[in-house]
Amino acid sequence: MATYDLFLETGPQRKKSLVHVLALLGCVVDGKTAADAVENAPDAIRAYLRYLARHGERLDVDEKIEVRVADENLEGMFSGQAIWPADRQPISPKDLARYLRWLEWSRADLLALVKGIGDERLRSKPASGRSLREILLHVLDADKAYVYRLVGVFKPMGEPTNAALKGDLDLRVALAESRSVAIARLAKLTPLERSRLRTAGKSQVSAHRVIRRMLEHEWEHRREIAMRLGRDA
Repeated sequence: MATYDLFLETGPQRKKSLVHVLALLGCVVDGKTAADAVENAPDAIRAYLRYLARHGERLDVDEKIEVRVADENLEGMFSGQAIWPADRQPISPKDLARYLRWLEWSRADLLALVKGIGDERLRSKPASGRSLREILLHVLDADKAYVYRLVGVFKPMGEPTNAALKGDLDLRVALAESRSVAIARLAKLTPLERSRLRTAGKSQVSAHRVIRRMLEHEWEHRREIAMRLGRDA
C-alpha cells in the first residue's frame, strides 16, 4: 500500500479546486469542490502511475492507494499559483534529468494524440469549451511563460511559440520545437538557477515549481484532449 500526500489549492476566488501530488511530479487533479478533487485523487494517481510505467519507470501500478491532505492553500490567487515546501528546495541534477525525460515524454504523447487531425477538426468548436487548437495554443503559450519566469526571455523558445500564435508556423511543429529547446535550456540550469527562489507578480518562482507546473499543466490538458477524442492520455 502507498499513501500519497495531497497538496490542495482551493478557495472562493478559484473556479475549481486543484490537488497536487508532489511525490509524482506532474500529477494533478481538479474538482468543482475540494472534496471532489480529493475524492478523484486515487484514480488520477493510478492513471499517472500507469502513464509513467508505460515509459519505463519502475512503479507498482496495482498497489493499493491511500491519500491524505498534507497542506492547503486558500489564498486568493489563480489556480496553479501556489508554491509548496518542495518547490522552495533546490532541484538536484539527478531529479532534474529525470523530470526533463518526463517533459520529453509528455510532449511526445500530446503530439501523438493529435497526429493526423486536420485543421478543420482542430479549429472546430464544441458545444462548450475551447477548440483543440485553442487548447494546444494555450499549452504552448503557458510553457513559454513558465520558462521565461525562470530564465528570462529565451528567443529559441519564444520565436516558434509566437509564430504559431500568429498562424505563421504549424502548431504541431511549434509544440515540438519549443519543448525541445526548453529541455535543452533547462538541462543547463546553473546551481544558482536550480536553487533560486524569487518573486514574480503574486507568486514565487523556482526551478522545481516551473518544471512541476509544465508537467501538471500539460497533463491536465492532455487528459482533456484524450477524453474528447476517446483515447488514453
